[in-house]
Amino acid sequence: MTMKKQLFLLISLISLQSCIHWEDDDVVYESNYNPIVQTREVFENSIELQSARPVSNAGKIYVKDQFLFINEKEEGFHIYNNQDPENPEAISFLKVPGATDLAIRGNTIFVHHYVDLLSIELNLITNEILTMTRTSDVFPQLNSPDGFEAAYFDVSADKIIVGYEPKN
Repeated sequence: MTMKKQLFLLISLISLQSCIHWEDDDVVYESNYNPIVQTREVFENSIELQSARPVSNAGKIYVKDQFLFINEKEEGFHIYNNQDPENPEAISFLKVPGATDLAIRGNTIFVHHYVDLLSIELNLITNEILTMTRTSDVFPQLNSPDGFEAAYFDVSADKIIVGYEPKN
């Protein structure tokens, strides 16, 4: 077979391949999950300083001065006095649903709270929140476990997606 015939055959095969319908464009994909939502009011009132409790699902650890902050994945932060590293003392639990990380600058703790960014000042001696500032909608809403963006679920602007549950 000559080079011209081979080239013609190759070009013909490539052209014919473009006529093959590989995927049905009419297929509608649906999520296997429904969003769990909270009103913004309930969501914003879900932060509180609680008494110490055992760590059950630890995430990142942050050290600031003599204090340890241990993330309880998606729930908040355990706060320990680590002045005696041989015997850290549990002080309290900062409940911040959805929290996965924090940063501290000076005496201000910055926490990711689903879509919002919180800045919190604590008095760890009296075990109370002194001030809390919220910057709304800094982060995107949660995507579903099967990869659908939050916009797919058409959740109203006054609602926050706090999780997903499988469809029945």
